[in-house]
Amino acid sequence: MLTPAILGSLRIPASAAPSAPALANALAGQTIEATLEAVLPDGLVLRLADGKQLQAQGSLPFPPGSTLGLRGVPLPEGAGIRLQVVRATPPPSPALLAPLAFGEAAPLLARLQSSAAQTPLGQMLGQLLQAGLAVAEQPEVWSAWLKGSMEALADPGTSPAESAFHRLQAKEGTGWFEIPLPWAPGAEPLRLWIEGEGAPAGVDADTVHRVFLSVPFSSLGEVRLGLEQRSAGLRVRLWLQDPAQAEALGPDLDAELRSLGRPVDLQVLALPPDSPDLRALAGGSPLQAMG
Repeated sequence: MLTPAILGSLRIPASAAPSAPALANALAGQTIEATLEAVLPDGLVLRLADGKQLQAQGSLPFPPGSTLGLRGVPLPEGAGIRLQVVRATPPPSPALLAPLAFGEAAPLLARLQSSAAQTPLGQMLGQLLQAGLAVAEQPEVWSAWLKGSMEALADPGTSPAESAFHRLQAKEGTGWFEIPLPWAPGAEPLRLWIEGEGAPAGVDADTVHRVFLSVPFSSLGEVRLGLEQRSAGLRVRLWLQDPAQAEALGPDLDAELRSLGRPVDLQVLALPPDSPDLRALAGGSPLQAMG
């Protein structure tokens, strides 16, 4: 029998819930469902199937409305219980968000392949499919493909289903994109989250821009990158499944970033196994990623 992965954990002290021992007994040996009702400054509110609410300490990388599978483990000396999250299902997405909820990379790739002779991006796709990894290693190709794909997803003529969502996001100063990698058929797409923080009127503060992306590589596995730009400089966080593989790249990467003419804070970190998908983290505070 396989042991389910632990996606997160919460704590209910005995002092906060006199019924904690009874709840622990009810959870022993089984998994129950609860809905993540609200996120509080110091914890979460859970609603059980019978309508009762529980307040738990801790945090989870899931949005309100998510359905959680919980398993209770008694804490030592009757201190309360620990709720282990073994299953998480996001809330239903509004119809407007359906293209993103089901992924937009594959439909975009199919549309571009079917109209390759009609659009500049389609023509570039054809060239990339033929050239493969050799051309994919050129930075200018990445830049052109990334920009062209983002424009295509926001264009009603090219992406009628997705464009409305992207236009709404742009008004909020955010953006979520899934972009196919044509030189890596069958691979996970490049995922990109963009957000900005404007200073309130009359307040002398920074305007902050952040970009987070995840890219699958055959040799490195998933690579995640976080960039935060403000007047004080540039913060860069690079997450790798094996950070040791990037040790040799660190000095060169740091030097290239500093050539932009501003202070740089660069850190290379380990990407924990079974980390939630970037989509599950997008929109956090700020994306729960920069540290």
